[in-house]
Amino acid sequence: MGRVCSVDERSGFAALDMRRSTRVIAVAVGEPVEWSHAGNALPDDGVAFVAIEEVTETLIALHGPAVVFSPVVARRFDCIDLAMRLSQIGFKGAYRAIAKDLPRPDLIEREVR
Repeated sequence: MGRVCSVDERSGFAALDMRRSTRVIAVAVGEPVEWSHAGNALPDDGVAFVAIEEVTETLIALHGPAVVFSPVVARRFDCIDLAMRLSQIGFKGAYRAIAKDLPRPDLIEREVR
């Protein structure tokens, strides 16, 4: 199975075992480096970083996040791709796409809904 990365003060990131249920508050989809370069502070605890390919029914069932975060546009996907994937796997929690200085955020919100 895949691995979920969470922020760890000592090493930067630590792998969580996907075979065990580990409760996380939120899942952040995308590479932590991308998040950091975009000016987003990386959380100290409770957030698991995963690649879009790792967003599966199994991940959601095992970790039970209340919210999923992603950039509006990432190097390998955009918020529309992730919204469709979350819908397909039956995710019922909140999804938040994050970006700075969007001229018309309402257009993106309409597409994602």
